[in-house]
Amino acid sequence: MYEKYTGLPDTKKSASSKSGPPLKRPVQRAGGASGKELEYIQTPNRNGNGSAGAKRPSARKARERKRKMTLGLLSVALLVLIVVAIVILVKSCSSPAEVDLETGRFLSGVYINGMDLSGKTVDEVRAQLETNETYALSNINITLASEEINATISGADMNASSNLNAVIEQALSGGPNQVYYTTISIDETALTNRINAINQTSSKPPVEPAVVLDFTQSGPTYTEGQAGFGLDVQSTIALVKTAIESGQLQTTLSPVLTTIQPTQTLEEVKAHTAEIGRCTTTYSFKGTAEDTEEARTFLIPNRAFNIEKAAAIINGQVVLPGETWSFNKSVGDRNEKNGWKEANGIFGGDTLKKQFGGGVCQVSTTLFNALLEAYPYFTFERYEHSFPSTYVEKGLDATVDTGHIDFKFTNNSGYNIYICAFVSKNKTYTSRKRDITIVIYGQALPEGEEYKTRVVLVSEEPPGDDIITESRKLLAGETIIQAPARSKYVVDVFIDHYVNGQVVEPIFFHESVYEGNPGRKLVGIQPTPTPVPSDTPTPSTAGTP
Repeated sequence: MYEKYTGLPDTKKSASSKSGPPLKRPVQRAGGASGKELEYIQTPNRNGNGSAGAKRPSARKARERKRKMTLGLLSVALLVLIVVAIVILVKSCSSPAEVDLETGRFLSGVYINGMDLSGKTVDEVRAQLETNETYALSNINITLASEEINATISGADMNASSNLNAVIEQALSGGPNQVYYTTISIDETALTNRINAINQTSSKPPVEPAVVLDFTQSGPTYTEGQAGFGLDVQSTIALVKTAIESGQLQTTLSPVLTTIQPTQTLEEVKAHTAEIGRCTTTYSFKGTAEDTEEARTFLIPNRAFNIEKAAAIINGQVVLPGETWSFNKSVGDRNEKNGWKEANGIFGGDTLKKQFGGGVCQVSTTLFNALLEAYPYFTFERYEHSFPSTYVEKGLDATVDTGHIDFKFTNNSGYNIYICAFVSKNKTYTSRKRDITIVIYGQALPEGEEYKTRVVLVSEEPPGDDIITESRKLLAGETIIQAPARSKYVVDVFIDHYVNGQVVEPIFFHESVYEGNPGRKLVGIQPTPTPVPSDTPTPSTAGTP
């Protein structure tokens, strides 16, 4: 066996070898106690001292172990430092450093919106930063400009706001020599409301083609429709948002406009304004010698005035699809304040009495009969008078009374209904009578179809005996008729449906009952006074000339 070579030179080896053979030391192997001889191993003598040379390998091994232990400890320390750094980095990324937004101090070279904050606290700079931000928000001015529209949108219109507090916190927790900028946010709902308001006030609605209600002579005339324009709201919202996001707080934008076409064409309007109903009734505007003085000078002219006033009010009115039209609502209350005159009207069911607006029932009745010619297009609310009218057949009248009885109809045609009412001379009685004509225009009935009214008398009952009331205010033999006797009538009204001139369907419409009334008279019972004779005059004697 040889000792492991340490790599260190043995400076005494050569000299020792020359002096004699190498020394041997006994080595006792296992079993030496049995008396076997010892084996000798030749060991070089490095320094001539046997004990010192034996200690050198142990020292070297101790130093080697120490060096390895030191390197191991350094490696462990380095690994710990790396782990700590990673943990700190992860924590810094996962949650921002907590900073005091009031007393925190900015590092050197930190800027917000161009303002140097180096070494200052938040308290020292907050007021100026907020002033700058308020100024920026209040000076937002987005102009929408085109040939048709010119309007502005301010920061307040959009509820504009800033993220200044978040940027301050970011600048405090960040490193030195950093530049930060705030961003502007807007409320999209507020912006949408503002653009819709601009659209309502600045846009131009389309002009619908229309029919001109002047049917007295030549029939209806028409006007062309015109297209309108308006903002394209969604694209305008996108334009404004893009400008704000890019920092263009004062800028002019060209909005996108949309063309708004009329809902109907002129051809469609013409197709939906055919004459579908017409009725004419006659009234007096001047009395005759057979009428009383009051009737000639007051009652008859006033009734004519009321008829013509009501006709002028309803002339030109349009009833939309699905709309219910009311005579009382359209014409208004008949009273002196509203310009109506007193004329005879039914009072108490059997008497004619002066009342404001007397005679307007002839207008509601004429309108009712015109509408019946387009019967399928309408539903009605209608009431008959207490006794039959003189200007239409029984069952075809429609009475009205302010605040009490109304005439209504609902437009079920699906298209506009136009009412035209006008007055003309009566061809037979030109000097004292006139005609009121009401024409209804709307969607034409199917080709070849028409509707006509038919009245069937169901029963007639004569009135009972007159009711006579004695009056001491009247002389014997004097009589005043308070109410003439009238028979009771029951009639059924049918609407006959014609196709190409032939009745294809008789439609029962309604029953009308006029109750009638006995005559009512005032009879005088005051005795006629006896005339008192006058004294006979004495003739005078004539003198001699």
